[in-house]
Amino acid sequence: MAMNFQTGAIVKHLFPLFVLVSVGFARQIPGFFPENAEKQKLLERQAMAAVSARSAEQFLYDLTKEPHHAGSPGAKRVAEYVQRRFREFGFDSRLVEYHVLLPYPVDIRVTLLSPIEKELSIKEEVEFHPDALIPFNSYSPSGDVAADAVYANYGTAEDFKRLHELSIEVKGKIVIARYGKIYRGLKVLEATKAGAVGVILYSDPVDDGYAAGDVYPRGPMRPWDGVQRGSIRFSERYPGDPLTPGIPAKKNAKRIRAEEDPDMPQIPCTPISYADAQHILKTLEGPSVIREWQGGLPFTYHYGPGPTRLRLQLTMDFQIRPIWNNIAILKGSKEPEKQVILGGHRDGWVFGAQDPNSGSTVLLEAARVIGEQVKLGWKPSRTLVFAQWDAEEFGLIGSTEWGEEFRDELAKNAVVYMNFDGSVSGPNFGASSSPLLDDFIQSLTRDVDDPSTNAPVFATWWQNQNKEKKRTLEQTLPEAAAITVGRMGGGSDHVVFQNHIGVSSLGFGFGGQNGIYHSYYDNFDWMKRFGDPGFTYHATTAKLAALAAMRMANADILPFTIWPYAEEIIRQLQAIEERAGIQNETVRATLKAIQEKCSRWKSAAERADHMLAASRPHVNAVNEINGLLMSIERQFVGSEGLPGRSWYKHRVVAASGYASVGLPGISAAVETAAWDRAVEEASLFDAMLDKVLVTTDRINSILQP
Repeated sequence: MAMNFQTGAIVKHLFPLFVLVSVGFARQIPGFFPENAEKQKLLERQAMAAVSARSAEQFLYDLTKEPHHAGSPGAKRVAEYVQRRFREFGFDSRLVEYHVLLPYPVDIRVTLLSPIEKELSIKEEVEFHPDALIPFNSYSPSGDVAADAVYANYGTAEDFKRLHELSIEVKGKIVIARYGKIYRGLKVLEATKAGAVGVILYSDPVDDGYAAGDVYPRGPMRPWDGVQRGSIRFSERYPGDPLTPGIPAKKNAKRIRAEEDPDMPQIPCTPISYADAQHILKTLEGPSVIREWQGGLPFTYHYGPGPTRLRLQLTMDFQIRPIWNNIAILKGSKEPEKQVILGGHRDGWVFGAQDPNSGSTVLLEAARVIGEQVKLGWKPSRTLVFAQWDAEEFGLIGSTEWGEEFRDELAKNAVVYMNFDGSVSGPNFGASSSPLLDDFIQSLTRDVDDPSTNAPVFATWWQNQNKEKKRTLEQTLPEAAAITVGRMGGGSDHVVFQNHIGVSSLGFGFGGQNGIYHSYYDNFDWMKRFGDPGFTYHATTAKLAALAAMRMANADILPFTIWPYAEEIIRQLQAIEERAGIQNETVRATLKAIQEKCSRWKSAAERADHMLAASRPHVNAVNEINGLLMSIERQFVGSEGLPGRSWYKHRVVAASGYASVGLPGISAAVETAAWDRAVEEASLFDAMLDKVLVTTDRINSILQP
């Protein structure tokens, strides 16, 4: 999985929650006292000058020489390569091993039985590397089913509802659906609910193939034979190793049986290319589809069922296999127990140049230049942890197992988690974060230049989001400039930190046209030709990452901004009311009271943010203030977790597939008209707000002149 940043928005993971953030306060480097700011500026200039596009290119080349799917010998070799490089940079570098359930494909066949008989090719038409797995959807069960086919568009709940309204029978059929809109596992879940016996997924050319641009190798888009692999485990109850919920998957860990996992798919599913999908779709009959369901293949799509009949044969090998996380530590000199964590996954479905190893490259280059500064005499005040997670593609496994193993320590000492996953595929910057970090991201982008424009990344980011405005950033008063920052959804390694433990998290990168996602063609050649030919955006992202790490490690006062959090919750409450049309008077009154309390919190937060930026607290108060700032995120984490999803404990944001769900406990109760539960959830959240109000008031009392 990956964060794909396109046209300034996070597209792949469908983060729908946004906040308008004004330009931050006047302090040049947020969080630094004047006597330390000049030293920090010198350090940053030295580090930025040391970042090398050529070095980044070499890292990506080394990382993508061979297939390295989780649990494979190639994955172990790449992990050992990363371990060596971190050691060269001066980090305490180690491998942390877990043993997790990973299924591999043994044999997959999709046969068109009628109106003609044809066996589809399944894999890309290239000279396949002997160590590469054939395309598959991980955690699909084995199966052998034959049935008529039905086309279900993107396979969303709304799509299956439409089929039902049209009296198109799905029960007992094999569903063919295109990728997009929602996480692929939820497509399989919806098909299962509708009674399907199997699912085939394909990438339609209108979405990322020839209808969107020239295809690889002529252009960046998906060629006819490109197949999108991916996990289909639902992960609605918990991510990570399916057999060790809530505990680290050590070799001798107590495991449940696979059939006890409530999120394990129950019907066979496999991906195919649009070259193969056309043979199924063009023979379907029944009514022609509505315009919104028409894809890009050169014929009219029909719903079916029949006369197209398919046979789906899958043989999967489920085994407990070892995986290896890279953990590299640079010990802090003043607060060694406090951890600033930068991470991203290392495993790919095949070569994984864009997803994930553009992110891996960014982390290695950032670690290299930070290591150079350490050799020149710099010491981070807080400990820096650089992590490369394994088995993310199978379901966020490596990061989740590590987070579960060190949950208590992280809850006490993790300052922030920064995620780098598929960080580069073009020139368009995008970011997502906890609201506490919105202004921090902006501060970074004001201090690093975009290589295409030589203007700050902030300027091009703002201009991309405001193309309808005819003025430049320079003609706009800074106080009026606003940036859209996304909210952390699902689908990447921040989930255990943000949603389970309550560590404030962020992610950023540069996106562009990309049709090679999760395919054999996500390789070094594609990146060199189309994603980032000069590796200048890898270097730019590495500058931002190094800057973020050094500022968080050495800031006197943690560069968190509180008021955007209150603003975000107010916006989420308004969105729930608009979306659900609440009929229950008690619930409506309760939510109104919460909104009023959030408004009070916002006023208190604005005072605190202003004083944090403008005043100089006594040295004895600094540690207390930083502890209070760190605690705000934690205070939205409930001990019992969400109803029916107890692993997910954050009450402001939760993941559903790739999407971000705001105020998930309240939202779910309201949308199902479970009014008693809505009141319970609102009361629980109200108590959390009381805590953050006390925390904010305490900060204000410390800073009050």
